[in-house]
Amino acid sequence: MADKIVEVNTTMGESWKVTAQIREHTLIIDQPTAGNEGANPLETFLFSLAGCISAIAKMVARDKKIHIRQFDVQVKAVLNTAGLSGLQTDDPVGFKQIDLIATIDADLDEQQKQDFLDAVCHRCPVHDNLLKPTLVTHSAN
Repeated sequence: MADKIVEVNTTMGESWKVTAQIREHTLIIDQPTAGNEGANPLETFLFSLAGCISAIAKMVARDKKIHIRQFDVQVKAVLNTAGLSGLQTDDPVGFKQIDLIATIDADLDEQQKQDFLDAVCHRCPVHDNLLKPTLVTHSAN
């Protein structure tokens, strides 16, 4: 299968608000101590993980012919604020740990729910990017 290019372009003026026009959607990232017009980047990052897991759950359920009545995801992460603040730290600058709990309302026993979630996580690109290093380059214009 051919690779697909996914592109997001953002803009930020003098405030802390970052916007992106993605298809017909305007997304906003902001800081709670600034304009607070949207979630902050870290919250958005965790939402992306939960959202991707949820979407892949629909795909896996369809493939396995499982009827999911409700699929809720809780993501809780421990953040290294020292690195974020520019202080020296031995910890990663970002999240030190991310815990994901899926509450699955379906006719599955506990082991089947765990196996289902394992299959979902295995297919989720966001989850995979967290587990395996992805080449990220950066340049300035």
